[in-house]
Amino acid sequence: MQNYSLKWRLVSMFMVVFLSLWSLVFCWLYYDLQQRLQDTLDQRLFASAQMVARLIQHLPLQEINPDSLKQVAEQYHAQNLIACEVSVFSSDITLGPYVVARTRGAPAQLTGQQPGFSTWQENGVEWRSYVLRKGDIQVVAAERLVLRASLLQQILQSVLIPLVLSLLICMALVIHILRKEFRPLDDMAQQLADKQHSLSDAAHYLQHLDARKIPKEVQPFVDNSNQLIQNLHHSLENEKLFTAYAAHELRSPLTAIKTHVQLSRMMVEQNPAQASKLIENLKQAENSIWRYQQLLEQLLLLSQTDHDAAQAAPNSETTEVAPVLRQVMEELSPVYPHLNCVLQVDWESLQTLQLPPLSLHTILKNLLENALLHAQGLSRIEIIMHDQQLLVQDDGQGLTAAELTQMTRRFWRKSAQQQGHGLGLALVKALLQHHHYQMDLSLNLPQGLSIRTRPEQPSSTLN
Repeated sequence: MQNYSLKWRLVSMFMVVFLSLWSLVFCWLYYDLQQRLQDTLDQRLFASAQMVARLIQHLPLQEINPDSLKQVAEQYHAQNLIACEVSVFSSDITLGPYVVARTRGAPAQLTGQQPGFSTWQENGVEWRSYVLRKGDIQVVAAERLVLRASLLQQILQSVLIPLVLSLLICMALVIHILRKEFRPLDDMAQQLADKQHSLSDAAHYLQHLDARKIPKEVQPFVDNSNQLIQNLHHSLENEKLFTAYAAHELRSPLTAIKTHVQLSRMMVEQNPAQASKLIENLKQAENSIWRYQQLLEQLLLLSQTDHDAAQAAPNSETTEVAPVLRQVMEELSPVYPHLNCVLQVDWESLQTLQLPPLSLHTILKNLLENALLHAQGLSRIEIIMHDQQLLVQDDGQGLTAAELTQMTRRFWRKSAQQQGHGLGLALVKALLQHHHYQMDLSLNLPQGLSIRTRPEQPSSTLN
């Protein structure tokens, strides 16, 4: 589908509207001027005939002669381009009217015209005449229609030129105003269409746009575009980190598995009696496989959570916390035999959370495993719930305020020797945000970590 320019489409629409309106005005003006001009010039013919008749009436009938009337008629009508003829009717009806005066260039058919106004033609020239009879005197005033057409054309030109100039000025003003008003949109389109700019440049440009220069109708589009670009930029950055850290983290368990398998094969080849050492190496390989499996599960869950957060609506299902926690403890007990010794759960306080069972299971498992991995020896881990807020705290390794802000970063670990992959808390945070929950991290004095999950609008705080 071919795109179109909104700016030039508006210019075209305004041009069509103005041209149509100006054309209608011109047609109406032409028709009205033509009618008024005809009436005015007819009145002039009538007034001319009346004036000549009044002048003649002051003369005795026996003194009327061609010389006296010709001078009066030509003196009055020479500058007005009106042909005039004066006739006197004889008492003898058979003789007809006798022309006593006529202006120079007057047509020969003036005498035979009927009283009143009439339009006629002589030698290819159209005339408009008025015949006035008063007693024995007949006065005929006539005018060529070509003079009327010329006068109408001159009047229309004097009107049309300002009309066309005003139309051109209006169109120039419309184009100037549209260019000025569309300038922020043109600049924004040019900036966003520049392929040399990165997503961060586009996001920075949208964030620093002057809201006063953006039309109110376009502001939601700008805000949504800004949010979309920021989300896309964030997703791409996460993908880069995912690729870089996943490649590093996956290399270690695979190398460990390969090493233990090679050692086991060499031990069997060299000394078949070393079965105990072989079993130990196989256990190490099994642990590496389990660690590798955990990493893959966390990566897949984290990727799925990011995808669901961008496309799907959160689930409003409510789940009991206690049964899910017992299931998590059963799964972690073989891996962490000291779990029941260090874990203290206030079972009576456990209620329900507005989370799907699978999401709640993943959240509890990662929170509990994070506390177990970072606890020192038999450090105490406590789980308690109050007013839809779940609290998991331990008195394990001490953390600084700077480290506390980094704990939810993907693949972040306090040290390279520390167990885990740095994905557990990032996965928990993503799941909670998807279901409109928040996760607050704080130091558990004198040492340790306290993690609290709560709805986005908590009803109360923990004491």
